[in-house]
Amino acid sequence: MWCRVSILLVLSWWATCSVAQPTVQGRVFDGQGKPLPGTNVQAVNRQKSTATGVEGDFRLVLPHGSVTLVLSHTGFQKLSLKFTLTRDTLITVFMESLTEQLDEVVVSADRLLQSDQFSETRASTYTLSGKEISSIPVLGGEADLIKTIQLLPGVSKGVEGTSDLFVRGGAADQNLVLLDGAPVYNTGHLFGFLSVFNPDILEGVEAMNGAFPASYGGRLSSILNVRSQSRPVDRFRMNGNVGLLASRLMVAQPVIKNKLDVWVAGRRTYIDQVVRVVGESLPYFFYDLNAKVSYRPSARDYLEFTYYSGQDVLDFQRSERRNINSDFIIGNRTQTLFWRKSLRRNLHSELNLFGTKFNYTIENTFEDSRLFVNSSIQDWGGKWKMQWDSLGSVSLSGGLESVHHRVSPNVINTSGEISELLQSSATRPQTSLETSAFVQADGAWQNRWTWSVGFRLSSAWVTNKLYTEPEPRVALRYQISERSAVKVSYSRMAQYLHRVSSAAVAFPTDIWYPVTNRVSPQTANQGTLAWQHVIPARGLFVSLEAYYKDMNQLIGYREGTNLFLNTEFEDQLIQGRGRAYGLEFLLKKESGKLTGWISYTLSKSTRQFDEINQGTSFLARYDRRHNGAVVANYQLTGRWSLSAVFEFISGSRFTPVIGQYALPSPTLIGVDLVPVFAPINSVKLADTHRLDLGVKLRGRQRKRWQGEWFAGVYNVYNRAAPIGISIEPNGDGSFRYQQPGLFGLLPFISYGFKFQ
Repeated sequence: MWCRVSILLVLSWWATCSVAQPTVQGRVFDGQGKPLPGTNVQAVNRQKSTATGVEGDFRLVLPHGSVTLVLSHTGFQKLSLKFTLTRDTLITVFMESLTEQLDEVVVSADRLLQSDQFSETRASTYTLSGKEISSIPVLGGEADLIKTIQLLPGVSKGVEGTSDLFVRGGAADQNLVLLDGAPVYNTGHLFGFLSVFNPDILEGVEAMNGAFPASYGGRLSSILNVRSQSRPVDRFRMNGNVGLLASRLMVAQPVIKNKLDVWVAGRRTYIDQVVRVVGESLPYFFYDLNAKVSYRPSARDYLEFTYYSGQDVLDFQRSERRNINSDFIIGNRTQTLFWRKSLRRNLHSELNLFGTKFNYTIENTFEDSRLFVNSSIQDWGGKWKMQWDSLGSVSLSGGLESVHHRVSPNVINTSGEISELLQSSATRPQTSLETSAFVQADGAWQNRWTWSVGFRLSSAWVTNKLYTEPEPRVALRYQISERSAVKVSYSRMAQYLHRVSSAAVAFPTDIWYPVTNRVSPQTANQGTLAWQHVIPARGLFVSLEAYYKDMNQLIGYREGTNLFLNTEFEDQLIQGRGRAYGLEFLLKKESGKLTGWISYTLSKSTRQFDEINQGTSFLARYDRRHNGAVVANYQLTGRWSLSAVFEFISGSRFTPVIGQYALPSPTLIGVDLVPVFAPINSVKLADTHRLDLGVKLRGRQRKRWQGEWFAGVYNVYNRAAPIGISIEPNGDGSFRYQQPGLFGLLPFISYGFKFQ
């Protein structure tokens, strides 16, 4: 049924020169006057498009002349506007639904298209919606943001199943993960096998691997910007999921219609109960708690407060014969206060205040011996940004950012017999103050060229030392045709905080440590060249991108260093260089019955330290030469859908033992066998590949209730990915290497529901 569409077109004149390209700004609402985020706005005769923001707002800089704007949104009638553009124009659009059965419409927050990046000046940015993340079969059937990110170009993973990210040759600590603007230091539950992000709260995710805007900094390799749901709710809503590993529930309630909304979400694992079914004991569980309050006091203001808390708890007790206790707690907590204010039609400000804390505590008791270990990092910070959307043909933004770090790297207390072997000690708490000022200008030139130039000046105050790093950014885009564009960029990044780990695998108990007067900040210079192509009629986006990254002052450790329970690790730190380069391909289909993507990365990453490998350059631990994935989702019928993930990845590197020799023992009684190692990281583990399959059955709508079953198999053909090397004797004095695997065939099933 065709429905009424109400359109208000208001023209406004600014005292600017008519030669400058005018701006089309506007807001999009539904028939009830609620903002419609994620609406696609396309100037079809100007080859430009964008998507509306959280308040339904959009902005396009277009040449003078005839303009045809096409607005489309899932579940709403497509709208076409034709007018002549001579000056800056303000548009307000009211759209109504195609049908009266709104319960069947896909939620607007799930509309986050990779193809929208085609019209942006920058490359190296990948987007994911909550719907895409939830439709992929993963370990245990629990929808997982980090596991999905690992299937994108330029991203490599560590050990199979873990939540480590190694982006474009960088280390695991070189990724800034933000939840509504607050840093998250530990992204994994279940010792890294599940991410801390509850899929029910996700609105969208941006993964920036290069061509960074000036407003972001603090890490060398990537920015993972995770946004929780912020769309208005018109009535009570509830959704949840019951799976094999965890269950979750989310409720949303409007308090004041169109002004004040509240939602709360929780998740808890019951893996301890699952293990008990097979006669074993695992006194472990994790939980997440998310909440948000959104307030719209006026048409010009939007405020929200976000809270997150999560913990992993291991509480083992055994006292039949001896008093044995083992407590292990890992905790994350973040809070953010966000305020967006429109000062004028083309000027608005954003203020984000945040606090975040990560800590872990280990307490072991054996008879009269006690070992207590604690480490923590706490941040308080804020970011203020001003955005001028139309200064002639240029938009300008700038702001300030500051964060105070307080780090307690290691506190060790011992008592009883163990104190004779390991004495109590503590690393001196460290504090640092990171501050940054940034400015960025974006504009267009001669219709085919768009550009972005930014500069960020960052600094860190530590004891008796001030570090300052300039971070220039530049990006250019040339539109070859209506469907093809070439993009080039350069960006410099600085990092004043790093993670200390002597293991090949990143553990939650790794230590975060700021720069000091002895440890300099890490820096990276990265250049990218990209070609992008879109085929709107088929919903296809194609990208081919090359990058080169030079990294300096990278953190390393002297050979033979043992960092376990070590409070003097700074004496063992060394710094060196790294290089990474590669070629990335992405083909993504975003509409039709078949959706998904194909990704492939060809890359190389090296390291060089004067005190390691005799100063000779060597391959990085996670230099995975080939990394590819095929992700597919097919809508079989209105209720049935099939999904599949195939992944191929080269093996990670390791340093093998190639021999041993005998030396007299210090006591002159017997001999000690000393291993002989090959050159560092000179051998790699076996390449591996895996296929996952899933099927979804959407239940029939029953008034306000709808259910959904999701079942499938992880690692269909039971090919376990190697996680390391074990050395086994052959009996004749020789040795052989074996590669133990992890996670064979694992079936899963879950039930999700919505009440709205």
